[in-house]
Formats: sequence, C-alpha cells, structure tokens
Amino acid sequence: MAGRRMLFLFVLTVSVAIATVSVASERRFTYTYESGVIARGQVELEPWTTFRTGKEDYYRAFDQRVEFEVGLTSRLQTSFYLNLSAATALADSTLQTESGFDGISNEWKLKLRDPVADPFGLALYFEWSASTRDVELETRVIADKRAGNWLYAFNATVEPEWEFITQDGANVDANSELKYEFNLAGTYFVKPSTSVRIAVRNHNLHISSEDYQHSVLFAGPVVSYASEAWWATLTVMPQVAKLKGSEIDAGHSLVTSELEKLEVRMIFGVDL
Repeated sequence: MAGRRMLFLFVLTVSVAIATVSVASERRFTYTYESGVIARGQVELEPWTTFRTGKEDYYRAFDQRVEFEVGLTSRLQTSFYLNLSAATALADSTLQTESGFDGISNEWKLKLRDPVADPFGLALYFEWSASTRDVELETRVIADKRAGNWLYAFNATVEPEWEFITQDGANVDANSELKYEFNLAGTYFVKPSTSVRIAVRNHNLHISSEDYQHSVLFAGPVVSYASEAWWATLTVMPQVAKLKGSEIDAGHSLVTSELEKLEVRMIFGVDL
C-alpha cells in the first residue's frame, strides 16, 4: 500500500511540474457532472481522492482514481481510469485493513447542447468498469445552465453492477444490483477563479437477490479554485437523511450497512 501511495504522489507531482500554461477545463463539482468537454487533442490528468467514514463501529476508507482524459472532437471526450482502494474496519475486536487494485474504467461523454449558447446544456455519459470480481456500467444524463455568476447542474444516473460470488462454496454465480442517483448542484462565482456551491445527492440501491433496497440523501458544500494551469475542487458530503431503508438499518436515522455517514472528495486537474 505504501508503494502505491508513493506512485500516486509521484505521478501527481510530475504532472503538475510539466503542466502547460493553457487553461485547464476545470470541474466545478465532484459528484455532479457538467455538459462541457475538453478541446480536441487536449489531454488532462485528474487524480481523485475520496475519504469515507462513519459506521456503527470504526471504519475508514480511501478510494483513489487516476484519470487520463482526452478530447476527441469538439463534442466528444473519453477517459481512462486506474482504481485503487483501502479500508480499515473493526472486526473480531481487531482493526483489519483491506487494500488493492480495483480494476479499470473507461468513460465517454457526448455534448449535445451548450449551457451558455443554448437554453440549457445537455450531454450523455457512459462509463464501464471491470475488475477480477465485478463488472459495472454507468449511464448518465447531464443538464446544466450558466446564467451570469450562477451555474446549475442536474444529473440522472442508472448504474447496474454484477459481482461474481460463490454459491454453496462451489459454483460461481453473478449477483446483480442496481444503483440509481439524482444529483443537483448550484454554484456562485465569487470571482472567475473561485466559486462556492452546494450539492445534493440522492443515492438509491436495489439488490434483487436479497430484496434489499435503500434511498438516502447526501448534501454538503463544494469549493473550488482554478488557475491557468491547474484546478482543484473539494466536496464535503455528509449523509443527512434516510428516505427508505431495509430491515438491516431499522431503528437508525441513517443507512450505515452499505454507506458511510460522511464522504469527502478532492479532484485535481492539470493539462498535459
């Protein structure tokens, strides 16, 4: 795990050092996407760090994603991700840590309308992820609007996943689950390089094999800064309400069986 962290920091440091002075295509949100795409031929590196904590017992987790983003046309971009994770939890009266490589991901985004020139921005998003244990798809409809110093964005996401598990300790089968989310975010630009905003996220999960389902609401502040060569966006997203829960979370005001009470995400971006 220490070696992976050193590699991650090395890649980030080198990328910042070789970043050009062109304007980076900054992300103003970390959970909600905008309709814009980077220019044709532009390449951007975006390291992600997500910290998750808050269950009934001790729990801390870090998710790391390193994204290489490439502009293909004035309306189409693609990205490639390397995914890493580490989590420490209390089990059998001891702290146990699991860490490793979580597979790869590939993203495609097609811009259909512009948030300034058109009545509203519109884009379609598709991402697939694969590891040795699961396969995941993500489809997203993105809408946004820029009006003066204000920017608004809305996403609707459907995300099926298939995880390979053993049945009766012998046969391997695929257990499917369906996630769907609705994200709404608004921002005010204090000045062109700095903005503050609020983001709301409704996360839903359905596992057919266990007849399990929950619906929760996250909400929190977002701050970002953009220079000519790099940008950074930070989101603090606590779980604020349980809209629907299973028997596992009965008697609790939040869902902690599958989710955490708090997520914090930081994304950097630099042009290469």
